[in-house]
Amino acid sequence: MRRRWRPLAAMLVSILALSRSAKAQRSPFLADDVYQKLTNEISGDIAFDSLRSLVLYHAPEGESQGFQDEARWVMERAKSYGIEDVHFIDLPSWADASGETRPGWTLKGGELWLISPVTIKLGDVRETPTSVADYSPTSDLTADLVDVGEGTEETDYAGKDAKGKILLAYGPPSAVEKIGCAQHGAVAIVSYYSTRTDPWTDHPDQVAWLRAGSGSAPGIAPVFVVSPRTGLGLARWMSGRGSTYIFAPPSPASPPGPFRVHLTVQADVTKPGRQGMVEGFIRGTTDHEHAIVLTAHLQEEKTSANDDRSGCANLLEIGRALEALIKDGRLPRPKRDIRFWWTNEIDAELEYFAERPEERSRILADINQDMVGARQSIGGRVQQVSLTPYSRWSFVDDVVASIVESLVAGNNGYLPAWQAGNPAPFSRPIFAHLGSHEPYAAKLVPYFDDSDHQVFDMGAIGVPAIDFTDWPDEYIHSSDDDLWQIDSTQLQRNADAVAASALYLANLSEADGAALAGVVAGRARVRLSQDLAAGVALLTQASPAERAAAYADALNLLDQAEAREEQALRSAEPYAGSEIHKLLASLIEDLKLTEVNHRQRLEEWYATLAGHRFSAPPATDLEKSAGAEVPKNVEPLADYLRRAAPLTGPKALHPIMQSEALSYVDGRRSVLDIYKAVRAESLSAGEWYYGKVTLAGIEEMFQAAQQAGAVEITNRGHTAP
Repeated sequence: MRRRWRPLAAMLVSILALSRSAKAQRSPFLADDVYQKLTNEISGDIAFDSLRSLVLYHAPEGESQGFQDEARWVMERAKSYGIEDVHFIDLPSWADASGETRPGWTLKGGELWLISPVTIKLGDVRETPTSVADYSPTSDLTADLVDVGEGTEETDYAGKDAKGKILLAYGPPSAVEKIGCAQHGAVAIVSYYSTRTDPWTDHPDQVAWLRAGSGSAPGIAPVFVVSPRTGLGLARWMSGRGSTYIFAPPSPASPPGPFRVHLTVQADVTKPGRQGMVEGFIRGTTDHEHAIVLTAHLQEEKTSANDDRSGCANLLEIGRALEALIKDGRLPRPKRDIRFWWTNEIDAELEYFAERPEERSRILADINQDMVGARQSIGGRVQQVSLTPYSRWSFVDDVVASIVESLVAGNNGYLPAWQAGNPAPFSRPIFAHLGSHEPYAAKLVPYFDDSDHQVFDMGAIGVPAIDFTDWPDEYIHSSDDDLWQIDSTQLQRNADAVAASALYLANLSEADGAALAGVVAGRARVRLSQDLAAGVALLTQASPAERAAAYADALNLLDQAEAREEQALRSAEPYAGSEIHKLLASLIEDLKLTEVNHRQRLEEWYATLAGHRFSAPPATDLEKSAGAEVPKNVEPLADYLRRAAPLTGPKALHPIMQSEALSYVDGRRSVLDIYKAVRAESLSAGEWYYGKVTLAGIEEMFQAAQQAGAVEITNRGHTAP
């Protein structure tokens, strides 16, 4: 029977009311029955058991033997769980536009010994694999140790003979190598470099995960890594101030030197390198052309429990749980495929899409888990859920946001709920049996990159992708990232959120269209109001001389916000059914009317503050030229990716804003249009978050992209209004 339409106005009221559940304990995208089944079946403790095995592999690069071994283990575990069609996708190493590829590098062994004035073992990769920096060449060296401090400036070497010596330095190894080895003839580096905020006092015993060399070029000299405590202790001793307890009991009789060390590294190098990823499926019933992809990356140093073995373990657990629920008949098989990708971070996806550009249209969304197991009470970490960039804004954002917010509401304590008679600290708790009973600190944040999801979110790929990442993290990329700081309760909560989101998207049908449109439209109104508030703040905080520019920014914020929210509603059209299209058109018209209303309020505020109505200044020469320039990505996709991926623009422009500028390229927007979109995004999130976006910076970015051969810029022969 054909469904009858209620009067449109009444339907708008009813579905917009659904958005009120956005921060409730229940999400309209996660039915109670499905919630119960997922929370009962998904186990953070089982995921933690997988983690115990994964952290034993030292796979610092996707081209290493450790990566291959770890991938085989994941394949066997995935098959044992019933995940379908599990296989390894072999890929060449990612090559940039120059054709340079990363070689395969596998660490076999390495030790560092102090042999004079006393004999002390300073490091051993069997104890701490991060002791040898990636791409250090095989070496067997005995030489004097020379302390050069930071080692990154020529003045650090004044009066010191580094030729044939081994350097003790705390600067970035690539910079130390450039001066100390390439220019002064040193043969190796003992590094106690750290990226931590205060490594000397807060994390003195971390051994950082570092690289020798830079880019795709291996190091010309081995780099052995020690902790800040060890490095400082050596420097103190070598300066004549006596030994420290970590080397020998302090004694006036301790000999002053010479200080000699024996350094060994055993590593296998293969050229050209090979990488790849593991893929598995939960096959859908009818739609194999709009898959949901779940990603996590395998390549990391040994013991790297949170980054990102936690995501890899959760992928296995989500696959196990969903297969068990489907096999037992507790959940129906989804309509669409759910694909599981255990990857070589970023590089595997770049190469995959470069070789298979048609796959872009076969993926509805990606959800990435990169660091999802942290015990949050250690280091004050928060599960940050990165929404898509505005260039890729989609209904997927609101689906994931609604589900995450419902889990947060159920796994935190609230005084009014207790006063209302709920004696439990959490009203809908998700606890692993062996995990903590800590709250779930999760926050939806504007887009950030630097993980697998960023490839999907690129404009040239065009797949909306969400990312889960614990941050801040003072343990990442060091010997401290180990099982001791993992909480199986947090693993379970994140797995629940990702599995629930994937299931909803995999089952989305025409029957869900009205509810989906209602929630997206309701949240869109909230975001429009937030951007209005941001614009008002710009106006009220601006000096009289800056007020006109602030008003123009505020108007642009509203224009771009309306376009963004319209894009989100239109993104649901292919999945909403023809009968919902009329509703979507009405909701879009409602957004436009809301923006008109907001613009009127801004005009009133400006006139009140300035004492006169706004008069737009004439276009500048830069605006005229930028308005006439229309960039277009080069073809084929592989050429674009190889030229755009390594591209760096002006330092004053935030790297994420650089990638966003490229993502807005569609062969129709001008450089000026793209600038307006990217500037609005930076102001919407906050310049403290994305930095300042200027038209000059965007223009410089596209000139660099054109010079790199990533885009072609044509002049459409008209100027900006």
